[in-house]
Amino acid sequence: MTCVRLVRRWLAALLAFASLAGIAPVQAANNAPVILVHGFAGFGRSEMLGYKYWGGLTDLQAQLQSRYGDQMVRTAVVGPFSSNWDRAVELYYQIKGGCVDYGMLHANTHGHLRKPEDFWHNGRTCHPGLYPSWDASHPVHLITHSMGGQTARLLVQLLAANGAPSNPGLFAGSPSSAWVKSVTTISTPNDGTTLAYRVVDWVPVVQQLVTGVAGLTGGTAAQTVYDFKLDQWQIGPRKSSESFADYMNRVMAWPLWDSGIKDLSPYDLSPAGAMAENEWVKDHADVTYFSVSTDSSTRGWLTGWSYPNVDTNALLFLFVGPGWMGNFMPDARPFAPVDPASWWPNDGVVNTVSHKAPTWAMNAAGGIHARPVVIKDLSHGGTPQAGAWNWKGLMGGSDHFDIIGWTLFFDSVGWYKAHVDGLRGL
Repeated sequence: MTCVRLVRRWLAALLAFASLAGIAPVQAANNAPVILVHGFAGFGRSEMLGYKYWGGLTDLQAQLQSRYGDQMVRTAVVGPFSSNWDRAVELYYQIKGGCVDYGMLHANTHGHLRKPEDFWHNGRTCHPGLYPSWDASHPVHLITHSMGGQTARLLVQLLAANGAPSNPGLFAGSPSSAWVKSVTTISTPNDGTTLAYRVVDWVPVVQQLVTGVAGLTGGTAAQTVYDFKLDQWQIGPRKSSESFADYMNRVMAWPLWDSGIKDLSPYDLSPAGAMAENEWVKDHADVTYFSVSTDSSTRGWLTGWSYPNVDTNALLFLFVGPGWMGNFMPDARPFAPVDPASWWPNDGVVNTVSHKAPTWAMNAAGGIHARPVVIKDLSHGGTPQAGAWNWKGLMGGSDHFDIIGWTLFFDSVGWYKAHVDGLRGL
């Protein structure tokens, strides 16, 4: 890490601490519950030997809950490698309560279980509900990271249309987009990530991420608790007699990893999958959207390619640079009609240009077009606008994991408290 970046981050942390210490939360216009939604390869609070997805060695949920005594803060846990549709449905039942039902038409179309509980009878996909009273009169704020942002946007759309047109009548009752007060997308591939095009074989990448995070916890792969949550594909949880290595090998031997099926995260994360979703996932006037960008790369003077900053997380370091995301050039696969160089800066997982808002869409015939979207720049302050994408700015020098607190050089607690203060004022 350069001395300049080190000093800058420490000053930012000190300023944030000074601004928050001893100061009560802002007077709340609303204290709707905050639900934290993880991204690709994410995990729950009881997994990874207690290492927190939200905060790492610092428990962001606990820190936020202690500050806001009149507001519930909870962490949702959805399929780390499932599609955005499946994750959105899981998120619904996590919040509202009940047994997961992916919808008959959706399940039949993609060839997986509709109601996993009817097959497994183990209660794993049935939930008491983080907030059973959830409805239009009792909305929630969704704070998301990475793929979690795509999942949350899709959930809002499913609520607004109750699953139509793909699966009408998906949820009981009469849900609406008003059930969600705000969606915050942090480092989200709103237009996809070219990393999904660079990865030829997802198996070693998944293994690297899972075992790499295990190393951060101080545990070994054999000791680490991690749940792939693929019950809908008839892949059962880790057995009591099964080592973690054997469990991972069983999951990784799953033939669908290389099947090209679209009802999985590798497709949804790609520019093609993201743009296809952007075609039917709309922005809703009663929801306030926020976005935050991150970048852990530096442009090369001679090549113009993007190279990883020296302090980029080791799990992501290679993905930043040339050969991966740092000099990606389009091929026959769908890609926005823009200068490819604009996509080279990245945070190790997602191209920075993709973070701001969902700006491109692709219709069923493969035609790519600009998506109608209102973007409001709040990087220097301002009042958020409902129905618009309120961009909170670029966190330069922050990689994909820094922003959720997996570093000592960013005051994640102060940043998230300040953001929740803003949400309370909506």
